[in-house]
Amino acid sequence: MFPGAHKLAVVLAVACGLTLLSLKRSDEPTLYCANVNGGGDDYRILVIGESWASDGKVLPELPRAVSKRLEGRGVQACSLGFAGRNSRLLYAELREKFPKYKLYRMFEDKKPDKVVLMNGVNDAIQHVGASAYVEYTKKLVEYFADVDDVELISIPRVNERNFRPPNFYSALKRSILSCFYDDCERQVNDLYRVALWRDHPELNTLEYDAFIERYEGHERCYTRDGVHLTDEYFHKYGEFIGGAVSLGKAAPAVK
Repeated sequence: MFPGAHKLAVVLAVACGLTLLSLKRSDEPTLYCANVNGGGDDYRILVIGESWASDGKVLPELPRAVSKRLEGRGVQACSLGFAGRNSRLLYAELREKFPKYKLYRMFEDKKPDKVVLMNGVNDAIQHVGASAYVEYTKKLVEYFADVDDVELISIPRVNERNFRPPNFYSALKRSILSCFYDDCERQVNDLYRVALWRDHPELNTLEYDAFIERYEGHERCYTRDGVHLTDEYFHKYGEFIGGAVSLGKAAPAVK
């Protein structure tokens, strides 16, 4: 190989990877809402995330579990999902398409009592780097600085090591970025988690491991891609979240 050719190849590969990383998806976010025991003083929950928040599959179990904890108080929950987006793209698209005045219309122009952030799976399987995951997770939390109770869920356990990207573009991007950011390591869940805990221990975090502690041995809970729960377990996940999230100063229903 000519002198400098190897270095040039690395630079070109990185440039290609970063270009692929910056491309936007054309599919629109999905929004689903569910109301349990609705009344005049509903507790309002907003779920923001990637495909794990799409299609409203954590509903209505999530608001039902919260309503039970609040002794029957009405709970309105909305789930806004950005399928396939890593945290950086999620944050950018959230700001672009859902400014606060638009986002809160679903709650009759009232801010939510609780925001739950479900991001990080795409950061890990796309290998965007721990620093990017940390930076944009913090920005997502800060985006909701006006909400008293913001809680994020640690990156779910998925089949990172044997995940098969859906197309050549995704496979190429993943291969390049895994070596550029993650030393060619394919399983980086814990690396990204630790980086967030190290840099921002103040963040309110719900441990996914309390639901499913590892992927191995729990394959039945996931679809064939190993990255998404089955519909049955998504609904169980919604019940888990509703029973485990913090509720701040929420009060039960007035009787």
